[in-house]
Amino acid sequence: GGEATPWSRKNILVLYRRVEKGRWSAGVHDPGGGKMNTSSNEALLARLEAVERDLIQVQEDADSGWLALCGVLILGMQGGFMMLEAGTVRNKNVVTLIFKNLWDTCIAVLGFYLLGFGFAFGETQGCVIGASNFALSELWNGEKVGGVSGSTFFFFQAAFAGTAITIVSGSTCERMRLEAYCAISLFLSTIVYPVAVHWVWGHGFLSSQACPDARGVFHPIFTRSDRSNGVIDVAGSSVVHVVGGFCGLVGAIMLGPRIGRFAPLTGEVLPIPPHSYILVAFGSMAIWVGFFAFNCGSTIQITGKGALAGTILTNTAVSAAMSCVTCTATSLLLDKTSDRLLFEKEYEALRVQNSLVNAEAVGYRRAFKVSHAFNSLLGGLVAITGSCSVVSPWWAALIGLVAGWCYYLSSKLLLRLKIDDPLDAFPVHGVCGFWGSLAVGIFCTDEAVQHAGYPHVNEACKSGEQFAVQLVGVIVIATWTSVSSFLLYYAVQTFDKLRVPETMEIVGMDLVDHAAEAYRIEADHDEIGGSIFRMQKTLMGSEQPPGGGGSPPEQPNGGGEHRASPSGDQEITMSRSKAGRLDTLSSSMESIGALLAGASNNNNTSTHGGFSPGAAINSCAAGFEIDTEYRPHASAPPPGMPGWGGGGGGDGAAGADGREDRLQAHAHPHEGAPYKGGGVRTALPRTARLPPAHGPPR
Repeated sequence: GGEATPWSRKNILVLYRRVEKGRWSAGVHDPGGGKMNTSSNEALLARLEAVERDLIQVQEDADSGWLALCGVLILGMQGGFMMLEAGTVRNKNVVTLIFKNLWDTCIAVLGFYLLGFGFAFGETQGCVIGASNFALSELWNGEKVGGVSGSTFFFFQAAFAGTAITIVSGSTCERMRLEAYCAISLFLSTIVYPVAVHWVWGHGFLSSQACPDARGVFHPIFTRSDRSNGVIDVAGSSVVHVVGGFCGLVGAIMLGPRIGRFAPLTGEVLPIPPHSYILVAFGSMAIWVGFFAFNCGSTIQITGKGALAGTILTNTAVSAAMSCVTCTATSLLLDKTSDRLLFEKEYEALRVQNSLVNAEAVGYRRAFKVSHAFNSLLGGLVAITGSCSVVSPWWAALIGLVAGWCYYLSSKLLLRLKIDDPLDAFPVHGVCGFWGSLAVGIFCTDEAVQHAGYPHVNEACKSGEQFAVQLVGVIVIATWTSVSSFLLYYAVQTFDKLRVPETMEIVGMDLVDHAAEAYRIEADHDEIGGSIFRMQKTLMGSEQPPGGGGSPPEQPNGGGEHRASPSGDQEITMSRSKAGRLDTLSSSMESIGALLAGASNNNNTSTHGGFSPGAAINSCAAGFEIDTEYRPHASAPPPGMPGWGGGGGGDGAAGADGREDRLQAHAHPHEGAPYKGGGVRTALPRTARLPPAHGPPR
């Protein structure tokens, strides 16, 4: 029962060799009454001690290697988050999401290295924050932390920090400025997240190793003795996911919804579906694989804990699967989906000008929601992280079942409150993480807690004290995150640097912030920048590269007429066949849909050769009513083109240089109606100037 003396340890080693190997028996007696007096046994003891040191070193190397492998896989989860977010947003913001995920990982590593690690695991000050080991000043030359390499331990924790930060990008995507997001990432990685880590995993007041005194005795809440365990959070339900989820929620509220997410007059939820379910699926599965390392790596060591790691693997898989099945079945039973996509042609036929489609005529049916399936899968993974080593697989299944309902109900609640969370990051991470923290106190057993390596032997789980500790802990962490995040968001908003301008949001952040597009529709014209110009180029039937020159395309059976511009340097063909091409410009309409939405149907544009720009737009953006007027700056109509001008009467506006296309969009009483391209009507009365037929957009 006491500490072994060197003499007893030597005798145990010798007796082990004597019994197991049988290589010697003389000169060695039982530990209680014999003596060791031969020189051969002394040499043998020295060799055994050397072997013992080697075994200890092998154990430390194995544990460090285990932790390094798990850290690499957790860092690889950033690729999964990147694909999940890029697939969920519209294609005009894909490049921005990819860059943000890369950028926040880099910021997390640097911020956690310089300050965060010291605040999280440094010497505690008042059981609130660490105050040493900044920039790893004390982790060098093989220093150990928890029996593993200190540098490896830092890398593992830095990967956790990156996961917490990237959650925020899902809640605030498609409308937050890049500069603001960088500031939020730096603040989270250096202050908010490290403080929460110190409270639970360091020597903070919520930890099982809380507030050590001079004798090394810990004082966890509530009893401040070994009769309490402190907050149990094996892999970060509260520390990682509640922090990221609540910070994202505050950001989503302060930013407001995306343009076109809710109908301005009725408040109806308008769908903005993912642009690539393939990326969503691949990203979600990559995150699932990474979660096995996320949870198993939290054992820190693998030697002697192989069985515990197996339990964690089983619980993680069971909880995720149950959550996915539960939420998908619930959505299938309770939600009804419009048949608009299935009966697209019938839907178009039902559309009556200046009126909304009769929803009952279109019909509704039950459908398997892919987004709900993958998001609830992630919700089940989040919920089990807090208790993955202290519950049985049966309880893990129940935790996953409740997590599926928590995700479904909280996602619906956000929409009712008009809070736009594009990736449902708060329902997945904030709500399911909150539930996972409480589930520890509900389903844990005292034997499992001790088997998982927690230092105190008590009956906190049996008595119900552990649930109270978990409740207090998760509320404290959620409050700390919400208040500190609000202060930073408010400071950024004060300088008007939080949300992107409205025009930038409509066109897409890819072109404005990165001068790039994720998907190139017209690769033959590198100078063409922006979906608006592509729309106008197709509308006017121009096939020439920027800069003019070349000959007009061949006219099929007189389907259009060739005209020369007043200056003689542009040749434009207007063809009936061009109107059909507008139906394929779904990506362009996504970019300018909100600009055109809500317009009236008073079309003043004259037609020529059977082609009307306003009518062509209407044929593409079903559900729009658009008022367009074309005013060429010319003293007289071009030869062979009578009636060139607004209203079809030949009274074109006079001018001497070039031409001007003007598309006026006016608010329409029927806002919020869906249209064929997947977008919606919104109230955005404005005037948009289309660029010249040749050359980059203004």
